[in-house]
Amino acid sequence: MVKIFLVEDEKIVREGIKNGIPWEKYGFEFAGEASDGELAYPLILKSRPDILLTDIRMPFMDGLELAEMVKKEIPGIHIMFFSGYDDFEYAKRAIKIGVSDYLLKPVTSAQLLEALERMSDAIMQVRSERGYKLEFLKQQEERKRMERDRLFDTILSGKMGLQEILLKGQEHNLSLSAPMYNLILFQAKDSGGQEQYSDEGVIFDERLKEEMDSRGDIIGFNRLTEGYAFLVMGNDPEDLERKVFSWKQLLAELVRDCTELEYFGGIGMPVSRLSEMKACFKAASRAYACRYMLEYNQFLTAEEAVRLHDDSQRISVTGMDMSRLSRDIVPNFLKNGAAPEVKYFVEEYVDACGNNFKSLIFRQYILMDVYLAVVGFVTQLGFEPEQVIKEFGDAQTLQPSAGSEESAVSYIRSILSKAIVLRNTCSRKKYRLVLDKARDYMGGHYQDEDISLNAVASVVNISPNHFSTIFSQEMGITFVEYLTKLRMNAARELLLKTDLRTSEIGYQVGYKDPHYFSYLFKKTHGITPKAFRSGGENEAQA
Repeated sequence: MVKIFLVEDEKIVREGIKNGIPWEKYGFEFAGEASDGELAYPLILKSRPDILLTDIRMPFMDGLELAEMVKKEIPGIHIMFFSGYDDFEYAKRAIKIGVSDYLLKPVTSAQLLEALERMSDAIMQVRSERGYKLEFLKQQEERKRMERDRLFDTILSGKMGLQEILLKGQEHNLSLSAPMYNLILFQAKDSGGQEQYSDEGVIFDERLKEEMDSRGDIIGFNRLTEGYAFLVMGNDPEDLERKVFSWKQLLAELVRDCTELEYFGGIGMPVSRLSEMKACFKAASRAYACRYMLEYNQFLTAEEAVRLHDDSQRISVTGMDMSRLSRDIVPNFLKNGAAPEVKYFVEEYVDACGNNFKSLIFRQYILMDVYLAVVGFVTQLGFEPEQVIKEFGDAQTLQPSAGSEESAVSYIRSILSKAIVLRNTCSRKKYRLVLDKARDYMGGHYQDEDISLNAVASVVNISPNHFSTIFSQEMGITFVEYLTKLRMNAARELLLKTDLRTSEIGYQVGYKDPHYFSYLFKKTHGITPKAFRSGGENEAQA
């Protein structure tokens, strides 16, 4: 809204102006009043109005002196004088000061309002050029951010050459060229479950974004339910190692400030080419997959993950360290793991068995254990026993798979992948209910100016990152695009079926600033609200 401050020494006139115009209805905010310039000056500096409406002849400090002082402190302020003195000298001095308008008393509310609306249009034109475009672009950043995060998968895919990747990075203001690279795969989650909404999770994401925005040598990619991937770039091996160390220290510190969160990180191996990033990712993924077998609140390097399994001296069929093969590990992975992680999880799981996996009896034991864990998990999802048997067979069907190490590994990968597919099927059903609840909430609250992705995520009790992902995937548009579309559809209906002013319609659909509403309507429809109401709806649809 456009803020107005009134200075008038005649109380009756001042009260008449103050109470004679429904300010909010016309897109104005009455920011304050005073009886003379001396009293007004500190109040104006505090409230920072867009328009100063002042009489010229006042005691203590007249309007001209006040205008000169205010212009020095607030150069962009618009000033309107009104006076009963038709004096050319006053007019000349007012023009020199940079006064926007000059009205002679007596002034009717209609005359004053007409002049103020002209001045307001000029103010909003400047705002639209400087601010509204930026605000609109800011709302579109959600989609750009998702495209930026997908660049990580593009780098790993190997489908683009170096030049094309570097150009793609430049589109997102990312400099991807460096002598050395490494990856940190990282997850910070609520100890009660990674998908549920957490205020501390939101705080962590905001602080992490601030840290990433200040770094050009560390690029973060949000992998949503799979956590973050941080691409660390260095000038030489020592510089790269130093940056990896400092960044993991920072991440740990950010999590420690959020007492309800816990973290795990997997660190890859240094490479000197972007084309080698796939190997770096594989090494980091194997270390990252250990989060299903080890305690949280630690980082594990690729080398440490290898050493973790090299020491198989104390593992035997008769006496094993079962801490690495706890029966909670497979259910935990089935609950939280993603399909692309199955390969790395199985590698870690088999390595944890040491040389025992060469034993047929031991492989039979492991396969039975994994089978029972999978069947139990899928049954808890609500699948009927007949369907479970159809998908996974009975205990007898796994016996042939134990014949060799390769067939055993293949069998474990197969049933874990099937279980995750079934889990995701259930999740999609659950997500449809979540989205229905979210859409219902947005349908009843789109008028609220402060409605946001975080607010709706809190209502459906899902973390903002996860909610943003499922919303975009299931709806085909981002949250902001859906909210804008919802508001614009309501505005179109009000424009066609009511005689409400444009400013009132904007207010009813969630935009307290009528000028911004008009700007956004034109931006999304290619036509102003007034032109749309006048019969331009066909033009807008075209």
